[in-house]
Parts: sequence; C-alpha cells; structure tokens
Amino acid sequence: MTADALRCSDASDAREEPIYGTASFVRNWLLLEQPGAWGPDALTNSKLSRDMALQLRAKARSAGIRIILLRRGHRFVGEGRRCFFARTDEREPYLAEMRLDSVEDLLDVDLSSLTSGSPIEGATERSEAIFLVCTHGRHDACCSIRGNQVSRVACATPEVEAWECSHIGGDRFAANLVCFPHGVYYGRVSPSDVTTLMDGYRSGRLSLDHYRGRSCYPFPLQAAEYFVRREAGLTGVEDLSLTFQSRSDDEHEAHFDLAGGRTARLQIRVAESPAYRLTCSATVPREIPRYELVSLDLE
Repeated sequence: MTADALRCSDASDAREEPIYGTASFVRNWLLLEQPGAWGPDALTNSKLSRDMALQLRAKARSAGIRIILLRRGHRFVGEGRRCFFARTDEREPYLAEMRLDSVEDLLDVDLSSLTSGSPIEGATERSEAIFLVCTHGRHDACCSIRGNQVSRVACATPEVEAWECSHIGGDRFAANLVCFPHGVYYGRVSPSDVTTLMDGYRSGRLSLDHYRGRSCYPFPLQAAEYFVRREAGLTGVEDLSLTFQSRSDDEHEAHFDLAGGRTARLQIRVAESPAYRLTCSATVPREIPRYELVSLDLE
C-alpha cells in the first residue's frame, strides 16, 4: 500500500514528515465545555442551538478568538458548563476559568478583554495547567482512532485536568495534545507518552521529540524556535524569547534571547515539497512547507 492510500496520520508517519513548525497560529482562545456528539463543524453541529452557536462564533471572530469545544469523555458531566479563556502570549500567558449556568451567559462576556491583554471580568485566573486531546473523529477519523486512545489515559490521570477537544489542527499528526496556558502543541502522542508529556509540561519542561511548536508564533518562527532549542539543548518552556524577525522571499531571519544570557541568530529557508493529502477526507493534494536551517549563531 502506498503512503497516499493510508489514513493521513499513517501516511505522514510513513513519509517521515517533520512535525516542528506545524502548530496552529492562535493567540486567543475560548475553550467551552459542550458534552455530546460533535459533527464536522463542532460548534454548529452539536447540541447547542444553531442560533446560539452562530452568535457565539460571530462574537468570538470579531474579537480574534478561536473557539474549541471540550468534553470529559467517560467522566460525569454535572449541571452548567465550564469554560476557559486563554491568551497564549510568549511572555505573559494567561489562563482563566468561568462556570456558566447557561452557555447563553457567554454572550454577555466582554471577550475583547482577552485580545487587549486584560483579564476577563468574572473569570478566575488559574495557575494549574489544562490539557486538550483532539478526539474530533467527525472532522478526521485519525483524531478518533488515535486521539481516543490517548484521551482515555489523559482524562483518567487524577492529578491533571485533561479534556477531549474539537479540531485543533494537524489531523495527520494525531494524536495531538495541546498544553495551556502556553499553547504548546505536541503531535504523534501515544497512550504511553501522554502522562510523561503532561508531567513534563507541568514542571516547565518540553519534549522536542513530539514538539510541534507554540501557538504564539507563525509557522516559520515555530521552526526557528525548534532549531534553536535543538542546537542549544533548551527544553525549558520559557528558555527563550523572540527579539527580532524579518523575511525576504523564502528566507526568514530570527533572533532569540536565551536562558543564561546567551543569544541566538538564525536563518531558515522555506523549502519546496511534494503535494500530499493532508487529511483523510482531502480530495486535492497540497504542498507542505518544509523548513531548512541555513545558519545558526549562538553567542
């Protein structure tokens, strides 16, 4: 069987596709508990009323916020709903929680506070991490086949708060895990990996073997950050910060301040790649950006 005949995650594995530089570029998030089945478009194909879903989507889009639905899998779901607000800034990530009597209560929340850098009124800031495992099988079968195996382990781990979630991007890297408040994306996570990855993140450490990137950066800068971490041996979540970026044609330059007072300057190139089916349901192959390290100076 050829790679293109496989499910998208199996095909990505077979062609040994790099996973760095592939995290969704999102800085502001609304994570809403919504039990039950989700259709291909989770928000409008759920037990939420369509009118409510469309109003909430319009409100979030106008504020530059992405909505992700959550559920607890096999765990009991009580009355009301929980929701989380996340701002995955590089230097000052923010995570807060709100309990809702009704989802309609969200229409009265000032979401613009999230994008302006202010706290959400009525929400309680959290110091503990939360974790999302994509299990959105109606969006892509790989997220169900691989994601459900991982979510059963993650959601059953008593010392962490983990949720099943709707589509978060990169179906071909299933199972996918996202860690908040930093917006750290992990891909190709197995049931035997997930507890170690969550424990590491809670202690401020990353695994570069599964690291797709941080959602605060666009794709090329995610790749640049990965290259610096790999070459400098940096696995602390906050071990580096971006200080400069520029682009000229297919080349990107980035500078980072590193832990310990060092700096890194590097150039990367966006390379040509063959076209592949990027999801199980895709009918048209698409090219996949590949990022090559051109130069890296550590000082």
